[in-house]
Parts: sequence; structure tokens; C-alpha cells
Amino acid sequence: MKFLELNKKRHATKHFTDRAVDPKDVRTAIEIATLAPSAHNSQPWKFVVVRQKNQDLAELAYGSNREQIQQAPVTIALFTDTDLVKRSRKIARIAGVKNMSEELLQYYMQNLPAEYGHYSEQEKSDYLALNAGLVAMNLVLALTDQGIGSNIILGFDKTKANQLLEIDARFRPELLITVGYSDEKLEPSYRLPVDEIIEKR
Repeated sequence: MKFLELNKKRHATKHFTDRAVDPKDVRTAIEIATLAPSAHNSQPWKFVVVRQKNQDLAELAYGSNREQIQQAPVTIALFTDTDLVKRSRKIARIAGVKNMSEELLQYYMQNLPAEYGHYSEQEKSDYLALNAGLVAMNLVLALTDQGIGSNIILGFDKTKANQLLEIDARFRPELLITVGYSDEKLEPSYRLPVDEIIEKR
């Protein structure tokens, strides 16, 4: 599918049928999503595919998000890794000498950890939010490419997500992405004309 066509087909899907979503399709979409760019190629994301605990997860959502999660056959909870040093060294450890030069291994094992050590809490928060946004957009486009609807949800109680889903506190909850099929004919949202958002100097 061409990229323009793919983007035109992606809409926020907020009402789902009871049609099941194949776990293989979800895994494929996540695999594609992880091809997203990330700062320093840090890939600081964790995906939790929620099916059995979906109704419990819905209780953490605010307003109409609750009903949406209750209805969705799958919700993907996106977390980011707040221990960037461990994340960097994990990449080096898993990649190993077969996939990285000695120079690149040194970068992930020593140089990047040293740089992360200088980040303020705000800088780290901004860093994680940026990377979460990049991979989330890739994920919803990958789902769209398979004919699966989705919606990104920010409104939920993040203080309870780790305990509910049994995820280590080192990982920060960022987004919930509802996943499923819909019979609704979705209309595109209004977009400002491009000349309204471009300035030239």
C-alpha cells in the first residue's frame, strides 16, 4: 500500500465489533512498529498485549475511553524503559559482535550510558515521550496496513498500570492502543491546509 493511501485509511477507531484479532497479526504489527526511528537507536519501548486483563485495564481509563477499551478485543499498553543505561547495554549484549563493530559496542556500553548520566529528569521524560510517539505512530500504521482499526489513548491512570499488568516499575506507562475491527464508515478528520502551517524564511 502506498504511504499516502495508508495514511488516508488510518482513522481513530473507537467502536469495535466482537471479531477476534489474530495474535499473529498483532505480533506482525509490533514487529513492523519497532522499525521506527528512535533517538540513539535506543529503542526504549515495551509492548504489553492485553486480552485477559482488558476489562480490568478499562477501569483505569477516563471517560469514554473506558467503554472503548471494554469493547476492544485487544489493547496494547506501551511502556518506555526509564533505565536508559540498562537499555543501551542490553542492545549491545543482544546484538553482540556478530551484529556490531567493536566501536559500536563501545558506544552502547560506555559512551551512551555516560551521556544518559547527564540527563535531567525533564530531559529523560522528553526523550522517552518522543520515542513513544514515534513507535506508536508506526504501530497504528502497521495495523491499518493489515485492515485492523486502532486508537491511541492518553487518558488513563498511569499510577496503577504497572501493578495491574505486573510490569516492573522501571518501565513508564505511556499510551494505550485499542485494537480491533469496525463496521463503521470512518470519515477523515479536518486537516488545516498545508500553507497554514508552513512558514518560509
